[in-house]
Amino acid sequence: MTRATPFHIRTAEFNRDNAWAQRCRFTLPEHFGDPSAEAMAARFAVTVSDISWRWRLRLEGTRVLDLAQRLFTRDPSSLVPGAALKALWLSDGGGLRGAGLAARLDKQALQLVSACEDHVWIAGAAGIFGVEIHDMTEEEGGLALIGPYAARLFATLGFDPALEPLAFRRVDWRGLDVTVSRFGEHSGYEIWCKADDAPLVWDRVMRAGAPFALRPIGLDAMDILDLEAGIPRPGRDYDGAIATDASGPHPAELRLATLIDADHLAYNGRQGLIAAKPKRKLVGLAFDGETPAPFAAIHAGSIEIGRTLSSCWSPALRRAIALAQIDEDKAHAGTAVSLAIPATRERLLPTMAAARIVDLPFLAPPDPIET
Repeated sequence: MTRATPFHIRTAEFNRDNAWAQRCRFTLPEHFGDPSAEAMAARFAVTVSDISWRWRLRLEGTRVLDLAQRLFTRDPSSLVPGAALKALWLSDGGGLRGAGLAARLDKQALQLVSACEDHVWIAGAAGIFGVEIHDMTEEEGGLALIGPYAARLFATLGFDPALEPLAFRRVDWRGLDVTVSRFGEHSGYEIWCKADDAPLVWDRVMRAGAPFALRPIGLDAMDILDLEAGIPRPGRDYDGAIATDASGPHPAELRLATLIDADHLAYNGRQGLIAAKPKRKLVGLAFDGETPAPFAAIHAGSIEIGRTLSSCWSPALRRAIALAQIDEDKAHAGTAVSLAIPATRERLLPTMAAARIVDLPFLAPPDPIET
């Protein structure tokens, strides 16, 4: 069932084009008029994005760390409360089921934050270890502040911008119980609040952000920032390994192997992961033209060497770009490739596009100006 986020009543006021899309069964603004301008605002000013759609699951019990060591490809047992790490979880066959962030709440509790929901699988694992789970997604709202002036806005709101990446703090914010964090990949900050407090949180952020030219951004602009940063997302770029014995997708083929600790030997699916050898590499494609080409075959001469994943027009690079999976022995930066752009209602015949392989990321994330 499609749901509205706690901030829907406020984002709807700005969504004058009535442009909506779904993400994890939540309805969210696609854009607020111009996704390219919104993405550029994240590089030159500061933006706010509704991230309430991110799946958030609380895991609690005396054996919660035993569960986490078995479930995740990195071991969170050394985390102190208020710290988090990013990790994967795999199918029994070693295929990538999901990617997320494990945050240490206290001695017996963790919270999982992810762009993909996998409730049944994790509930089954939790039951084996006697760990209770509680889905908090609909009980809270979340806002992300992204851009060079994010730190200054964060300080103006009364929060400490010196918060370390992957850290979080629960604070009393002028009578509101909120959690502030730095979980995102775009060098920004997040504010999490109770669902009932969301309109007030939005209003406070927007008032404080006016001197910094704060503007809301939708899913389209966030996707542009993701692609420019070389970040693949489940559901958008790949499907998780839902079948229990699935051996793919392989994390290395999505630049996610860094989220697997070599000295962590106890996680589920490890043997299958080792046995499955990656065949392709995630790279970037920079197009000579302006037309994106999502999920298109890539050719070097007459030989097909891979395919694109998500693709978009990058306002910062002034060209179309794409994430692409290419045969490892062909994935060399600077290599010229071609691909067919399918016909559309506006463009009656397919056309060929020229591009070159580039290393990821295309661009570094916006770096907040220190206060």
